[in-house]
Amino acid sequence: MLLTNFLLLFADMAVYFGFMLVLFRARRHIGIGGLFCALGTLHFLAVYLGSSFFFTMPFGLAISPGTVVLYGGLMSILLLAYLCEGPHVARQPVYGLLLGGFMLTLVTAILGFSHVRFPVEDQADISFLNRMSALLLWGTLLVFVECTFMFRLLDFWMRRLKGRLWPALWLTLAITCTFDQIFFYPALRFGFDVPMVAAIGNWIGKMVAAGFYAALMVLYLRHVERAGGWRLTFALPTASDRARRDPETGAFDRDRFEPIARDLVHVAVYTGRPLTLMLLSLDLTEIKEAHPQGARAALRQVAEAVSEGLRIGDFVVRLDGDLLAVLAPGLPHHAAFQLASLIRQRVLNLPSLPSEMASPSLAVGIATAPADGETAMALLSAADRRVYAARTQGRGAVIGANEG
Repeated sequence: MLLTNFLLLFADMAVYFGFMLVLFRARRHIGIGGLFCALGTLHFLAVYLGSSFFFTMPFGLAISPGTVVLYGGLMSILLLAYLCEGPHVARQPVYGLLLGGFMLTLVTAILGFSHVRFPVEDQADISFLNRMSALLLWGTLLVFVECTFMFRLLDFWMRRLKGRLWPALWLTLAITCTFDQIFFYPALRFGFDVPMVAAIGNWIGKMVAAGFYAALMVLYLRHVERAGGWRLTFALPTASDRARRDPETGAFDRDRFEPIARDLVHVAVYTGRPLTLMLLSLDLTEIKEAHPQGARAALRQVAEAVSEGLRIGDFVVRLDGDLLAVLAPGLPHHAAFQLASLIRQRVLNLPSLPSEMASPSLAVGIATAPADGETAMALLSAADRRVYAARTQGRGAVIGANEG
């Protein structure tokens, strides 16, 4: 009997995560909204099962598939979205879940007011629904908080473990799940009288699920997305990389552009996956005139803002003066416009610039391999033509293949 419970849990994990990976892969054709809607639907089921449905385990412990399978899978998919699409995309479903949780709590509270019900055989339990909506809101708030440190935690472990992806993913998920278990269980205990054996069993189950999901993510990245070794290894700053960084901006210096771009273009041509080059031309004229000493600080802040908005495996290179290059492997041409918009917004809203200092002007040229060239120099030439066209259009212009 207990063996059957183990097999059912692993079957749930395989079916759930396999389906989510299919939706994630299909994002290039149907968009990523389908995946996010599926995550939102199953998040409610995760909270419901986490409060009311448990498998019996050895030593008298209990495990809920909602907590272990669905919650663990949700956090794993968010990590996968962070690796492949960047933090701005990975946070989108969390915002939707949080706002949906607030709305559900509000709507169920309104239903609790005195009213005359139409008689039907199975009446809704509004009291239970109110408790569930409050639990859902609390769980979603925890997910929101967890995502604020989970992505940075993955970056930390990737550097400490020198690019070993599976242990970095497992440790990130294990720490995040432990945090969630500490703060989510009291709500289960006081709201639904869930016993302590379920808390211990769920924590153990989450640790196992974290390892299982991490292994599936590694297999997916390396054999489906084909973004495992070459991309994540490049993302790690080695001692020689730090020695070749531009001292004024912290980005890679120009000498690093050609070898990095050459390798990435080779992978793009070989696999058919896109490599996008974005040239960012900064106009710091107003800042230099008003604050000659502040222009250098502004340039570094811009480079840092650009770097923070990118994904693991993306590169920022200072090509010349006020010209920055972003190399984004796996990023389609159309998606680069969204990333350029995010970068432009970050630059316009730099919080550390003095209020009297004008925001830097930014023009962006976008080129994508292999469509715009099958060598690093051909790609750079296409992006250079487009950034020149963007500068002639004026402040904040972004030029890609359709315009350039």
